[in-house]
Amino acid sequence: MAAKTSEIEERVLAVEIRRLRKKLRQIENLEVLDRPLTAEEQEKVNKKGAIRLQLLDNLEKQVNTATSRIIPTAPPLTTTSTIKANVGGREEEDEDPVDDNEDNEIVEEISVEMKRKFDDNDDEFTSQGGDKRTNFDDENQDKIQTSKEVMKVAGEPSQPAPQESPQKSASKTKKKSPKKKKEGSPVTERGWANVKFLVRELEGHNDLVYAVACQGSTVISAGRDTMVKVWDADTGAEVRSLGGHTGTVTSLMILPHHVCQKLASQHDLNPESDKLALSGSTDCSIRLWCLNTGQTLRSIYTYNSVECLGLVGSCVVSGSDGGKVELWDLMSEESKSLFTTIGHDEAVTCIKVDGNFVVTTSADGLIKLWELRDKSLHTIYVSENVTSVSTSKPIANRDIKSLAYRNYIYYGDEGLNVKALDWKKGMVHKLKHHLGDFGSTGAMCTTGDLLVCAGYDLDNGLAYINFWSLPEEVYLATLNDQDTSRVMTMDCTTTEMGELRIVTGGQEVKVWDRISKTRYSPQDAVPIEFNCQFSTRAQDSDINSDDSETDDDAEIEARPHGRRRWSENSETDQQQAGWLGSWCTVV
Repeated sequence: MAAKTSEIEERVLAVEIRRLRKKLRQIENLEVLDRPLTAEEQEKVNKKGAIRLQLLDNLEKQVNTATSRIIPTAPPLTTTSTIKANVGGREEEDEDPVDDNEDNEIVEEISVEMKRKFDDNDDEFTSQGGDKRTNFDDENQDKIQTSKEVMKVAGEPSQPAPQESPQKSASKTKKKSPKKKKEGSPVTERGWANVKFLVRELEGHNDLVYAVACQGSTVISAGRDTMVKVWDADTGAEVRSLGGHTGTVTSLMILPHHVCQKLASQHDLNPESDKLALSGSTDCSIRLWCLNTGQTLRSIYTYNSVECLGLVGSCVVSGSDGGKVELWDLMSEESKSLFTTIGHDEAVTCIKVDGNFVVTTSADGLIKLWELRDKSLHTIYVSENVTSVSTSKPIANRDIKSLAYRNYIYYGDEGLNVKALDWKKGMVHKLKHHLGDFGSTGAMCTTGDLLVCAGYDLDNGLAYINFWSLPEEVYLATLNDQDTSRVMTMDCTTTEMGELRIVTGGQEVKVWDRISKTRYSPQDAVPIEFNCQFSTRAQDSDINSDDSETDDDAEIEARPHGRRRWSENSETDQQQAGWLGSWCTVV
């Protein structure tokens, strides 16, 4: 009877945890809405901190309940799959129960296998991180020890096993190891062991940042405060602030050197030193800036709110909130689009360019691949009837929030995993990107042979960055400073030393510089972590947090980009919220 009562309590606790997580998701969607919040909505937002504390308390209760239930109940633990779950390995289908005499050997085998992943790493790398997502840390050691103790209670002989000679023991361990030729771990083979990052926050914005771009030591950022800010990434100093937009800036791009040289003669610029950048805004304009002087060189009126930008050759590709895809020629003095079409039924959320190929994504989850020919875009692929590689079942379409293109089309949404689309086959496979039940991938980029993706832990409200090698898609490391909120935009470049530099934006703008091994590491440098759970196969069915509703709250639909929120107490703003508020301001 007591066991049944305990099981009911666990189920009630699990339901409460999911309800609190949904409330947090709804609150975060409210925070980015492009309209004034009602008094009821603002009251919900104000409860965010209390809800998160309650969630963390319930999660702790859930862990304690599970631990107290597992220890006295020894017999059910005698399966290989259960033990693998305890050390964070891939959960396989249950196998046949094993004999009690073999339990200890199974645990030792797993310990050896986990240790083998870090044979080439030193003690500092395998112990660093300090958080629950660290690799083979004290928590997992405790789990293995607990498994041993439970097996002992289940009937394992209390006498120590006969001692074996070192040669025999080594031979036995070798038989249990995989039959592959021993190689170094992906971390050490690619130079990621003992890597640290120097993290610097760029302070200056007073609202959410939706767009960042970087090139060498130059960083630009912009968002809901309508300002485009230029930074020196090496020092963290703000160089200048560019005003001109009247709506949320949703997209930024620093033009490559060869395009700047072409445009220099038209605008009386230095073709060697002057850097140019593009910005797109919900005020229905695209602006061309000279970052050296802060001057607006050109403003293109688009008649539609600009959600994202891309550059193909010397032409700009823009995506609007109404699904329109347009092409603009930077070399032409005319402000007419070369090409325009309704490419998507809903807002265009991301644009990526590779050569003459352009990838666009939409809030309805649709992906399109275009090819530039004769200064117009021709559709060559639409992601209809896309299926999973592992199950051959259709993939659920969600609002796509991030995109990268490198052989495969990588994209992120409100699901737990990063999706990789083989558009030639219409098949998707997934990379494990979150360890909890809720997650989202708000930003990603590729640089060199790396795929860099920002994850988000809804439970504690902190973001982290995962790295995969390309094209192998091998998980390399996780970067987490334990002090970064949800990341909504990201870009990558290299420092003067040739090291990786990442810039992220959201509630904060941060620069993450990989520290060269030849350089002294500051005391506050952030070490990477290796979490073996990200190396396991992604679950094919993400938990869709938007499919069901809580008892008293409907799920909030919101795009990540929105106009700057009006103050509800402002009479002027309330008047503008009518029919006029839906139109763009003429620049």
